[in-house]
Amino acid sequence: MTCKNETFSWKLYFLNILVLGALLGLAEAALGGFIRRAGLPRGPVATGIGFAIMALGLAVFKQKRVIPGITVMGILSKWLAVPLLGLPLFCQANAHLAILLNGAFLFAGVALFRKHVASGWKRQGAIAGMAAFGAGTAFFALGRYWAPCAHLLSFRYAGGAAGYLLTRIVPAAMLAAALFPLGYALGRKLEARILPAWLQKRWFIYPAASAFVLACWGLSAWLIAAGF
Repeated sequence: MTCKNETFSWKLYFLNILVLGALLGLAEAALGGFIRRAGLPRGPVATGIGFAIMALGLAVFKQKRVIPGITVMGILSKWLAVPLLGLPLFCQANAHLAILLNGAFLFAGVALFRKHVASGWKRQGAIAGMAAFGAGTAFFALGRYWAPCAHLLSFRYAGGAAGYLLTRIVPAAMLAAALFPLGYALGRKLEARILPAWLQKRWFIYPAASAFVLACWGLSAWLIAAGF
């Protein structure tokens, strides 16, 4: 990440974070719910998908500030179900905290190792893996006090921290390390299509992006209401 797309205005930045943030919220609601219903740990897969989406935005926009933007929009996409469906304000508190910590640690990792982000999949994976490991550790430490839920409280036993480390944090770090480079590679390919479209077909980009975001928000709200 040694260069920037100066052609990208604040309008395109906002469009990127809005679209990818809505996609992140939908992925959290849909994939996480299906995985949990299948009896598998939700956190690691949701983390890996989230890192892939943020990597895609980073590859397209070329600036690290896209990460906190996508993070905030992802949280707002999940929170949208609260006023629309009359859910309790803190019903998604830990899910929001997990997204926030993932975004914060990834932003810090990219800021510290910005010269290595575009240096190949191995370094990208290492940065993402370390960020996911740090975020998972912080979530386990903070989540039990922020909004104690049945999932986190189930690890309150002798050796519970080690169990959470091995079954949640380490798998999440491994998936983030594997999926972040894939998301970045996809973003590099999409960049060649997005920039010409942005410069030549803005009349189409705005309504298409708006329709996509509204669809993601609607599906996220419905999935959360359905118990995902």
